[in-house]
Amino acid sequence: MKTPPDRKKILAWGLTAVVLLFAVWLVSPLFHIDARDEAHGRVYGYRLFLGLMIMIGFVGKSLWDVLAPQGLARKVSGTQAVLLILVAVIVLVFVVFTVAKALDLYLGTAIATDAQQFLP
Repeated sequence: MKTPPDRKKILAWGLTAVVLLFAVWLVSPLFHIDARDEAHGRVYGYRLFLGLMIMIGFVGKSLWDVLAPQGLARKVSGTQAVLLILVAVIVLVFVVFTVAKALDLYLGTAIATDAQQFLP
């Protein structure tokens, strides 16, 4: 007979999901930003930084849980290790995509600003 899931594990997974959703919410303005949002650029920059740091921290924690010597970390099953690595890779790909999108937006704005300086 299967044992019911431990409440601590359910709470840990739920809290992790909430933190990741919060991080995604923090970086979400970046995906629909336009020229009208220029006044909020500094706030969006801070939100982007904080959201990315949360995601990078999650990736580090996940990889520590999987790859740390078993004497230091709790035991992780093979299936759970593969799933944690898969989730960490997905989050890392999202981080790289977000940074690339932010860099594209910054460079596009900088080029447009420089071009306006030379127009009569």
